[in-house]
Amino acid sequence: MTRLTASLLAAVLALGTGCASISEYRTRSRNARAGMENYRFRQPIELVWPEVRRLMADRGLGLAGKDAAAVGQKSGTMSQLSSAAKETRSTSGGGLLLETGWNQDGVRWRTEATPDAVGLRVVITRIEINRNEFGTDGVTLRDYDLELDLLRRVDVEAAEAIEEGRPVPAPAPKPTEAPAGPPAPSPVGPPG
Repeated sequence: MTRLTASLLAAVLALGTGCASISEYRTRSRNARAGMENYRFRQPIELVWPEVRRLMADRGLGLAGKDAAAVGQKSGTMSQLSSAAKETRSTSGGGLLLETGWNQDGVRWRTEATPDAVGLRVVITRIEINRNEFGTDGVTLRDYDLELDLLRRVDVEAAEAIEEGRPVPAPAPKPTEAPAGPPAPSPVGPPG
């Protein structure tokens, strides 16, 4: 085999591997979108929301007020005035809403969690800065991949099922309470 043939063969193999990686990424993204579109977290908002904060902080995104304090970020008055980050607040539907500050690429995220009859719906929206009007929102897109990252933190089994395009397993049944023991004797004695 000549050097040219070997080089061409190596290039074709590398290209094939690259195409497989791109194809795998597209499949994962498609699965994330399909799985997260209508997914409801099985955990209550009190367990999911701290993970929302940590996920955003782990991505280097600025949080405000109590959210910043909860993850160890400093949030002074000046940084709050100059940041788009908004502290968690309640929504009319009984849920929570949090907004991060802008990152260095001019992107921030809004997370809204809303409880309903099925579970907890969490929607994470990616917001790009409007380059024509500084400081205002531009393009907004639902970030299914980040939602899946959140699910990995809360329910690994469900996240793996979604990534693989499988149905999400049903939640484990709640243990039933066993009787506390034999019934207490009646305070009234037998008729006498």
